[in-house]
Amino acid sequence: MARERAYLLSWLAALHPSSAVVAPTPAPSPDGTAGDWHVLSLVAGGRPLSWALAPREVPLFQHVRRAGDTGTRAWRDAREIEAQYAHIHRHTRMLALEDDLARVVEELRGVD
Repeated sequence: MARERAYLLSWLAALHPSSAVVAPTPAPSPDGTAGDWHVLSLVAGGRPLSWALAPREVPLFQHVRRAGDTGTRAWRDAREIEAQYAHIHRHTRMLALEDDLARVVEELRGVD
């Protein structure tokens, strides 16, 4: 599942090239050990989102701009994780609604 997650994040980053950035983490890795962990950050639906990347996942993100120094855009704020999940859920629902709305509009245009 972690491998699928990494590939999906890589694809998501490709869909948001103007805002996607990968940076080294400013803190120890999630397990508390030193390592080459990174953070993927991007903006979707008007909100910054971020995910931790394990060292083995970083090569999948060669197409993503690298941050020179760890900045605020690359900071993974653990307090914001639940808010991020909620935003992704709302944004997904909105995108699905747009598709449904577009279908209804096309149907209405076909009616005389």
